[in-house]
Amino acid sequence: MLEEIFDELDLPELREWRCWGSPFGWLVTHDLNCEIRLFNPFSRASLSLPKSSWCIEKLILSINPKESNSNCIVFAIYWGFLDRGRIGFAKPGDLAWRTLIYDDDDDGDDDDEDDDGGGFLWDDAIYFKCNFYGCLNSGEIFLFEDLNGAHPKSVKFASRPPNFHGGRTCYLFDLDGNLCMTCRDPFDVDDGNDDDEDIGYTIKYVIFKLDMDTKSWEKIYSLGDRSLFLGNCCTFTVAAADYPGCKPNCIYSTDASIDVADIGIYDVEKNRDKDIGLEPFPKSKPVEQLLSVAPPVWIIPYPPL
Repeated sequence: MLEEIFDELDLPELREWRCWGSPFGWLVTHDLNCEIRLFNPFSRASLSLPKSSWCIEKLILSINPKESNSNCIVFAIYWGFLDRGRIGFAKPGDLAWRTLIYDDDDDGDDDDEDDDGGGFLWDDAIYFKCNFYGCLNSGEIFLFEDLNGAHPKSVKFASRPPNFHGGRTCYLFDLDGNLCMTCRDPFDVDDGNDDDEDIGYTIKYVIFKLDMDTKSWEKIYSLGDRSLFLGNCCTFTVAAADYPGCKPNCIYSTDASIDVADIGIYDVEKNRDKDIGLEPFPKSKPVEQLLSVAPPVWIIPYPPL
């Protein structure tokens, strides 16, 4: 944020729990006893999810669980035994998690000729226009099918953007009714520069918009009046004008680690012509103390307070 606004909440229910935020007013939480649940820090309501001993990287709440006729699904990106990453899902009240089968329908695209489906990580998932989608850090998009049936699977929906060869992390989000993806520290060579020595030194993002009909990508250079929140949370945008102190056309970035180099504000316009990277959040003793313990968790009260 552009300024510091603090509102302290005493949440003893979350001691020793790891948390992931959402734009729906709920946290997804995981403790040392493998308990997973949804918790609303404002109403103190709680919904149980199945236990899991997975090494979980990220928990993603797709829909507000309290909306009428809500098809609320929580996705878990986790590390499997002897592989690089898997994705599972469950609904509140389920007895067990289910794993999505990876179905790489090879479309003969030369850009994907070296992809075997197992060399990339699942990075994000989203509920978009009545369907569920996921992305790999290669930039490929998958449609999740039959989640309520006997044989749920992930089917390739769109190839990665042209001249894009993956990145450190990819995120999916809805921007004005368009399915978009932003990638952090991209291995992106469409500028004709093969020198990758800056990768990993200056954090940068590239943004793409997907045409759902042609499944073609367009590189875009602005978020307009929106602010994008990503990292240790569901990925989402807000209208900056609705949240005092929120800056439009900026990415608010956090990370699962507490490395302060991975946390800050990325001004899309300023970084268009020059790689400036992340600007730090406002610094004060309370902020520094919080960041030394855990990265920020993005959450929007729902309904707004």
